[in-house]
Amino acid sequence: INFKEYFADDIEDLQEFVDDNLMTIDNNEIRVSTTGTLLIRNIAMAFDAYMKKYAQSKKSFSKTV
Repeated sequence: INFKEYFADDIEDLQEFVDDNLMTIDNNEIRVSTTGTLLIRNIAMAFDAYMKKYAQSKKSFSKTV
């Protein structure tokens, strides 16, 4: 698969983290900065299809920062 095409919507959701220098995304890798590791759960949530599905139905999950 072409990662950037397949995950285009998810990568867009991560732009705030990129803008804040918490991570970088290029053609070969996603790299999280040392500070970004504090928010790794929030970063990973961008790829969680189940979370997105249930977020629309307002089911709750444990809170993140």
